[in-house]
Amino acid sequence: MVHDYPKEKAFVFDNKIEIKDAENKNALRDLTYNLNNYWDDSLKVRKIRQFGIFSTIIQPTTFNPERIDRTIQFMHNYLATKGYHHPSLNIISRVDTIKNEWRVYLKMEVTLHKKTIIDTITYEFGDKNLQDLAAKNASGSYVKKGAAYSSEYINNELDRLVDLFRSNGYYYFTKEKIFAEVDTMNTSLMKLNLDPLAQVNQIQDAIKKSQENPSWKISFQLRNSHPSVTKAYPIQKQIFYSDINLADNPDSILVKGLKNSDSLSDIVQQYNKPKFKTSLFKEQSIIHKGDLFNEHYFFHTLNTLSALGAWQQIDSRTTVHNDSITLHYFIVPALRRSFSLDLEGSRNTAEIGAGNLLGLSTSLTFRDRNIQKKSIQSITSFRTGVELDLNKSNLTQTQLLNVSQSYSFPGLMIPFKPIVKSINSNEKTSFSLNGSYIDRLNYYRLKSFTSSWGYEWKKTKNGMEDVISYKPLNVEFYQLSKFGKLDSLLILNPFLRSSFNNGNVISQTISYVHSGPSQKHTNENNYFRIGLEEAGGLLGTSASIQKNIYRYIKTEIEFRKLIKYNYTELAWRFMGGWGNNYSNDGALGGQLPFFKQFTAGGPYSMRAWGLRQLGLGSSTFYDTSRISQNFDRFGDLQLETNLEYRFTIAQIGSYKIGSALFADIGNIWNTRDNSQDPNAGFKLDRLYKDLAVGIGTGIRIDFNYFTVRVDYAMKMKDPTRPYNNGWMDMNHIKWTEIKTNGTRVNNYAWQFGIGLPF
Repeated sequence: MVHDYPKEKAFVFDNKIEIKDAENKNALRDLTYNLNNYWDDSLKVRKIRQFGIFSTIIQPTTFNPERIDRTIQFMHNYLATKGYHHPSLNIISRVDTIKNEWRVYLKMEVTLHKKTIIDTITYEFGDKNLQDLAAKNASGSYVKKGAAYSSEYINNELDRLVDLFRSNGYYYFTKEKIFAEVDTMNTSLMKLNLDPLAQVNQIQDAIKKSQENPSWKISFQLRNSHPSVTKAYPIQKQIFYSDINLADNPDSILVKGLKNSDSLSDIVQQYNKPKFKTSLFKEQSIIHKGDLFNEHYFFHTLNTLSALGAWQQIDSRTTVHNDSITLHYFIVPALRRSFSLDLEGSRNTAEIGAGNLLGLSTSLTFRDRNIQKKSIQSITSFRTGVELDLNKSNLTQTQLLNVSQSYSFPGLMIPFKPIVKSINSNEKTSFSLNGSYIDRLNYYRLKSFTSSWGYEWKKTKNGMEDVISYKPLNVEFYQLSKFGKLDSLLILNPFLRSSFNNGNVISQTISYVHSGPSQKHTNENNYFRIGLEEAGGLLGTSASIQKNIYRYIKTEIEFRKLIKYNYTELAWRFMGGWGNNYSNDGALGGQLPFFKQFTAGGPYSMRAWGLRQLGLGSSTFYDTSRISQNFDRFGDLQLETNLEYRFTIAQIGSYKIGSALFADIGNIWNTRDNSQDPNAGFKLDRLYKDLAVGIGTGIRIDFNYFTVRVDYAMKMKDPTRPYNNGWMDMNHIKWTEIKTNGTRVNNYAWQFGIGLPF
C-alpha cells in the first residue's frame, strides 16, 4: 500500500540488497541487514508495518538517480570497515506503472571479492617508553597478521593505543598524535626490468596477485609532537565538590572553590553543607597520590560514584600544576528522601474449576539515599495484596501482607577488613530483612521472617553487563498452620507432606547474569542467568539443629535471545530448574519446601494454563479429586521453553499497538516417582508424554514507559488429556472438557499482564 504518492512521478517503492559471494549464511544475513542502512535518504523507502502483515509506504521518496553514486560510496565505505576493499557494486533500477503510480524498484548487486589480508604490523613511535609499552601489550591488538584488513579494526587499534598510553601517565596523548600508515604497494614492482614486454608481464602478474591474494602492510607511527606528549604525569590529589547545584558552573568553582574543606590523605572534599563524609570518597577511589595518570581509573571512579545513587549528576575536570595532575569531581546531590505508592493488578482467567483470579496489590516505599552520610541506600517497603476468585462464593482466595527493609552499602564490607575496591568492576554489599504473612484461605497460613547478607560485582564492557551475586548467609524462619482442605489433600497424597511441614532455611546462594547485545550480530540481544542455592549443608553435622533445618540443593538456568528484524522481532526463552531435598529427617525429607518449589502457568509462564495450575507431569491426581482440583501445583523440577514472533499492528502518535504469535512448551515434575502419584515424577522416556504445549496470540499496547498485554492461548497438548496422546483433535475442537472428577474446564485461557512475558 502507498499513501500520498506523487502522481505520474517516479518514487522509490522497494530497496533490495543482493550479495553474490558471501562467506556463509551468517555473513550474508549480517551484511545484507547492515547494507540496507546505507541507502541514501533520497533513495530509501520508508515503510511502517500494519496488522503484522502489510507494509505501507507513507509520503514516498521521489526517485533521485543522481544520488546513486553517493549510495555506492556509502556502501563501499561500510564494506571497507569489514575488510572488503575491492567490491563491485552495481545498481539495477526498474519502473512499474500501476495506474498513475510510477514505482521504482532498486536492487544493489554486490560482489565482495576476497578480503584484503594484513601482511605485516609494526609500531614505530620513535620513543623507547612508548615503543616498549606498545610491544608489551601487543597481544591485545585489534589487528593481527594474517587477518582481514578492516578500517574499523584499524580505528579500534588507534583508540586502544591512545587508551593504553593515557592509562600509563601520558596525559597529553590524543588520537591526533598517532596515525596508521598502510602500504599497498606490491614489492615485486620495485624490481628494475629494462625489457618493456617483461615490464608489462610484471605489472599484470602484480595485478593478478593483488586480486587473488591482496595483502597490505600497516605501520603505527607518532606524529611530530611537543615533548609533553611523551611525558608521563603523576597524580597530585583529587578534589570532590560534593554539594553543588545544577546551575553552578564548574569552571567558576575551580577558581573560587566552596565554603568548607576537609582532607583525608590525598582526598579533598569541598562543600557548602556537610552532607557526606570524606571517607566515602576515599573508599570509592582506586587512584592514589603518586600514581601515573590513568584515564581508565578516572572514568571508573566517575562511573562508581554515579552508580551509588546519592547524586543526580557528576561532572569532572583535570588540571596540570608543577608537572602533576589534579582530578576534580563536581557532584550534584539527588533528593535524599522520597516516598512512592504503587498499585498493581493482574487478571488470570483459565480453567473454570481452577479459578478466575484477580490479583490486586498496593505498596508504599520509603527511600533514603544517604544513610550516615556514606551513600548507604535504605529502602523500607510495606505491601499488601489480595487474590480474588471470581467464580467462588467465597470471593477471597489469598491474602498477603509484607514488610521489608534493605540496605545497600557501597563497596565490599568484609568483617575485620577495610572496604575493598576492585579496579575492573563496581561492587556493593546488601543486607535485608523481610517479614510476610500469607493466608491461603481454608488451606494454610504461612508466617515468615527472612534475612540475608550478600555481595554483588557488576562489570560493563561494550554494552554488555556481567553481574555476580553471592549471599554467604541467608536465614529464613517459617511458621506454617494447616487447615482442613490441606489436611484432606495430604491424606489423598501423603507424598506432599514434606513440602508442607514447619522447617527453617539457612542457606547460601550464588548467581551469575550476563546480558547485552551480541558482539557478532548487531540485531541480536542475549540474556543468560544461572543460580545455585545450598541449604543446610554447613549445619548437617549438628543433629540438634538439623531437626528443624531443611537440607537441599536448588539450581536454575535461563537463556533468552531477541532477534530484531526491520519490522518484527523473534524472541525465545529456555529455563530449567532442579531441586533435591537430601535430608534424612522423616518430617523434612523428600521434597523441597513448597515456598522453594517451581510452578507453571499464568501470564509469564505456560499461558494456556491458569496461575500455578499446570502439572505435575502427566499425573491426573488433581483431576480425580474434588478436594484438590483447584489447589496450586508445586514441583522440584521444571523445564520450559517459549517462542514469540512479535510485530506491530498500528501506531497512534507515540503509542504502538502490537501483537505476537507464541508457543509455550514445558511442565513441572517431582524429581522422583512415588506410589501415590506415579506419573508426577520425571522420567526421560516419558518426557514427550509429559510435556504440555500451548499456542496463542495477543495484543500489546506500548505506552513507552510500560506495556499492557492481553494474551489468548489454547492447550494444544494437555498431558492429562486421556485421548490422542494428549493432543487436541483438530477435526473436533472442544473448547471445554469434563475431567474425571466432574469438573468442566476450558481448553483456553485469557492472560493479562504488565510488560512482556520474557
